[in-house]
Amino acid sequence: MKKILLVLSVMLFVIGCSNKSENPGEVSKKIEVLSTRKVKKSLKNQNTVLIDTRSYDEYNGWDIKETGIQGHISGAYNLPASSLEHGDIEDFLDRKGITKDNEIILYGDDISMSEVLSDKGYNVYVYEKGIKEWTEKKNSIEKLPKYESLVPVSWVKKLLEGKEVPEYDGRPVKVINAGWGKKGKFHKNGHIPGSYYVHTGWFEVGPLWNRVSDENIKAELEKLGITKETLVIVYGEDPMPAARFAIICKYAGVEDVRVVNGGWKAWQEAGYSTEEGIEYPQPVDDFGTEVPGNPDIIIDLPEAENYLKSDQSDLVSIRSWKEYIGKTSGYDYIKPRGRIRGDKWGMGGSDPWHLEDYRAEYGTYMRPYNEILEMWEDLKINTDKNIAFYCGTGWRASEVLFYADAMGLDKVSLYDGGWKEWSENPETENEILKGEPEKLNEEKY
Repeated sequence: MKKILLVLSVMLFVIGCSNKSENPGEVSKKIEVLSTRKVKKSLKNQNTVLIDTRSYDEYNGWDIKETGIQGHISGAYNLPASSLEHGDIEDFLDRKGITKDNEIILYGDDISMSEVLSDKGYNVYVYEKGIKEWTEKKNSIEKLPKYESLVPVSWVKKLLEGKEVPEYDGRPVKVINAGWGKKGKFHKNGHIPGSYYVHTGWFEVGPLWNRVSDENIKAELEKLGITKETLVIVYGEDPMPAARFAIICKYAGVEDVRVVNGGWKAWQEAGYSTEEGIEYPQPVDDFGTEVPGNPDIIIDLPEAENYLKSDQSDLVSIRSWKEYIGKTSGYDYIKPRGRIRGDKWGMGGSDPWHLEDYRAEYGTYMRPYNEILEMWEDLKINTDKNIAFYCGTGWRASEVLFYADAMGLDKVSLYDGGWKEWSENPETENEILKGEPEKLNEEKY
């Protein structure tokens, strides 16, 4: 009896394996492979969606595999094949507005997603020749306008190893691990080799948690060995403090500031070597220019009031819905609840410590920029206007501002004081609203 069961088990295993492709990159016979001509014809149908299954960085414009191609097929969504390991693929598609009623065309180096989606009942096709043939036939591609602002971990690694990398002009480099905590415990426990720790509290101060004085910003950057000509590359366990420090550097006048897309998590998942302990950089005598060198990237309360009065400007709240309608302030150190009268809601996340609406499926990467633009269009946020982002005290809004800048928007800024300053200032504390708006983003100041 045991022998019979053993034979049956082996037969079932062989049959199960024979139903799968021997090559993970090979397309199943039940899934139709489309030519370039058929893809172009299919895309004329509004029900058809094109999905790029390569990495977020390749989609943005980084030529990681040195193919000579930068960006993605115009109009394509981005959902890396590796997303299959990070959550429910159906939730990811639903977030992009893609349903089983759509016809989905996949392209990329790894089209293993095709069988998974097909098994779940989606209408799936594969463009096997992908972006290589697409570009060879002179069809249009696009990329994140300032893709170099968000660097892949592979690029950082090569740069630190002294290898030649694109989008680098040879200037001095400082890699910064930004977060909260004077002692830098999380940095001591592990960080990118050669990187230095920054406590965001060195650059912002209570009770409002606005930026410190221009003189102090300059002094702190000099302690870190940073001048206006330094290439500053920032990462963190969370993108928020990294972006907060990056915006401060831009404000000060640092000419080249980058954020690591995916941050510390991406570095670890890539399996790159790490370092423990903490070291401090050699200070410099002078930052190289007066601070602020780029004052327009941050506005304060008087300018925020003027934004609300102008038809050419919008003040956009990057906060959770519960914060926006006044169910919670979001913070134990902020008592007032509600929103600024006349602002617009730009979405945010589930609470003050998360920013899911601006993050990709992995949670630490920038959300594909075309999805952000679609979200803003639905929210009646006009990117041709002057836009100042605000949140509770500046972290979430800084991250969104950095993404907006990477998208090539040149009239964007941070309202540094945010909800805390506005709601607690005697001159503006009464200019607030609570409850759900009758018409979202159409309230007047």
